[in-house]
Amino acid sequence: MNKTPIATLLGIALLLAYGCKSIDSTIQDAAYGYLYSMANYDIDSAEPYADSITQETTIGMARMLLPMVDTNYIKSDTPATIEIESVDMIDDTTAQVAYHKKTPIKDFHDTVSVVLHNGRWLVHTPTPVIDAALPQRPSRQRHH
Repeated sequence: MNKTPIATLLGIALLLAYGCKSIDSTIQDAAYGYLYSMANYDIDSAEPYADSITQETTIGMARMLLPMVDTNYIKSDTPATIEIESVDMIDDTTAQVAYHKKTPIKDFHDTVSVVLHNGRWLVHTPTPVIDAALPQRPSRQRHH
């Protein structure tokens, strides 16, 4: 029996296994970096892990609101821990990451999207619905 095809197949299998683990690990790193930073109120540290839409919306809103949050509340809600539970590939450029967030006053499970953008995996939070962007219904006027 020729050992070359077996060695080649084994090499390909190892390459695929480590290649997938590397992608999975990179996705987890992006999700963890973003979630941990946001959960601990460190907005600046979260920014490099976010895509441009998330930077403009979620991070922008957090920067605007954070100065209004009572520092005693922040102290009571930190430190936060994040545990990545799973990574589900939606397609070649999108993953859904399930995580567990625990703080002294909160304990919940949720998911976050991570997208491939210019060769980097970045967190993508959906753009909030803005009332002004919704089609307006015609006003009902009473006819006398």
